[in-house]
Parts: sequence; structure tokens; C-alpha cells
Amino acid sequence: MKNSVQNYRNILNDTRDLSQNKKIEEEWENIETGATLDSFKRAFLAWKKKNFHKEPVKKARIKPQAIVNAFEEIINELIPESNPLGLPDSRENKYSPYKFPTNHNDILFLTDIHVPYHNIPALTAALKYGLENEVNTIYINGDLIDFYAISRFQKDPRKRDLATEIYMARDFLYTLRRLFPTQAIYFKAGNHDIRWDHYLINNASDLVGIEEFSLQSILHLEKLNITFIPDKQLVKMGKLVALHGHEFGSSMFSPVNIARGLYLRAKDNAICGHHHQTSEHTEPNINGKVTTCWSVACLCELHPDYMPINKFTHGFAHVKVFDNEDFEVTNYRIVDGKIK
Repeated sequence: MKNSVQNYRNILNDTRDLSQNKKIEEEWENIETGATLDSFKRAFLAWKKKNFHKEPVKKARIKPQAIVNAFEEIINELIPESNPLGLPDSRENKYSPYKFPTNHNDILFLTDIHVPYHNIPALTAALKYGLENEVNTIYINGDLIDFYAISRFQKDPRKRDLATEIYMARDFLYTLRRLFPTQAIYFKAGNHDIRWDHYLINNASDLVGIEEFSLQSILHLEKLNITFIPDKQLVKMGKLVALHGHEFGSSMFSPVNIARGLYLRAKDNAICGHHHQTSEHTEPNINGKVTTCWSVACLCELHPDYMPINKFTHGFAHVKVFDNEDFEVTNYRIVDGKIK
């Protein structure tokens, strides 16, 4: 039997679609044992019963290419070619929100500072609140700088001083970093901030794309370790979406309040600035899901030349995000430099 072990293994490892008896017969014919076919068969079956669990049958190897070919038609239907019709290459932008890291979850929400037209008592109250409550993140939700000097609207020539605006905004950011040395700081561009880009495009287009002339560069954001978020990119703070507020244009108007106008456009939990007003709107849907939207007031002058009579108020917000991405918003008003 010992001399026939390799023959027994040949029978077991034979992957052809033949009966076992046929494989035994073929193997018996190829050897010279002197044994009859029946005795060879009995010896094989006895060996198999004793050793089969120790001698795993080798499975037939199917080349990967054969699998691909066999299912190619199905795969093509499930995962079609990215450009099956051979259309010209597209320059389409891929749009996605900026998502805050989970550890940036205790957020001082500031918006519409409009340097150099910031209101010192209101801004001081908001920053002191952030220090006293030991927030771990500062978020500037657009319109950090006014850029009055390069506005497309009619301007008072006595107030046009672009260099001063830039240096004052830069000084504010240095002060902010000094007050919050270890906290994460984010700056999302608003409609006033992007006046710089529009100015370059219209007056110095050859400088567009040169890093030294970008808004991030002239405000020293990289040096101050401040994260820049481009204009009109949504920001996700857990399940809360933040936007500056100009993204929907004039369609954000609501006869009730700004927060309701935001609700009608966003249809989900959202918070914005831009309109310089404190408001909140909550509605449940037919399934009982409660959605709330907020508008946060400004930290700049309340009676600017372009609209001295208005509904502007001072304020800021405190946003807390929890491990399950639920959140809590406290929307503060500031009156005469005091938090209400």
C-alpha cells in the first residue's frame, strides 16, 4: 500500500469531471502493482477512509481573468464607464461641504465683523465669552473684512483706504490668535471678503492665481494657523450646517424673519449670518422631525452709510457638537456691549 500512496493522491486530486471509479481504473492501468483492479480499488477506499481528512482535495484553480470574462456583461451594467459616449472632458467642480473634526466641538460662532467698521464693545463681549467658557474652536462665518475701498457700490472717497483695511484685519487676527493660542480657528469667506478676488479679476487679472496675492496670504492665515474655507462652501458642524447667508441671494427674504427664510431654502438644521439679525425658526415635519434654523447677528456698526435705518443687532452664537453629531445652539444678543 505504501508504494501506491501517490497513486491514491492522484485519484483524489484529479479535478476532471469523471466518476471516481473511472479515475481509479485509469490510475490502475498506469501502474504495475500486480494487483487486480478490485484489490486496488479496495486498498484505495481503505486508505481514503483513514486519511481523507488529512489529505484535502486541491480545488481547481480558476484564473481571475476567466471570472472577469464570465461576469463582464453584468459588471458593465452595474459599474458603467465614466464616459461611455466619449464626451469631451468636463471641468465640472466637485462640490462638497467642509466637515469639522470631531474634536472641534465647542465653537464660538462669530460673523460679520466688517473690519475696520467693527463694534469694539460687542466684539469684546463675544471674545470674553469665548475665553470665560474655554471654547476649543473659533469660527468666523464670513465678512471679517469690509473691503469698502474696493466695493462695486458708490463710495465716499474720503473713506477709501485699502491698505488700512487689510492691516487692521490682519491685526485683529493676530490679536485673536494671541487670545486663543491653542484653539482651532476657522475663517470662511463671505460676500465682502471675496471683493478682493473680484478686484483682482477686474483690475489685475495677471495676478490671479499667484499665491502671494491671495486673500489667505495677505491676511497671514497660514502663519497664524488659521484654516481658510472658501466662499459659498457649506460647513458641517455635526448635523448642523453653517453658511454665511448670501448663498441663496435675495430669495432668503422672509416676511417673518431671516431664520424662517433660511428654513424655507435649507429644509434642514442650519445657521447663518450676513443679515445682521438675531432670529430662530423651528418647525416639525409630518413625521415629527424637528428642524431649527438660526440667523446670528453682527459685530460691526449698526448704522452704516448704505443703510442707516435697518433691523441690525449685535450678537454671536455658541455651538456645541456631541459625539453622536447632535448639537446645541445658544444664539446670544448683545445690547450696549452686554450679552443678553
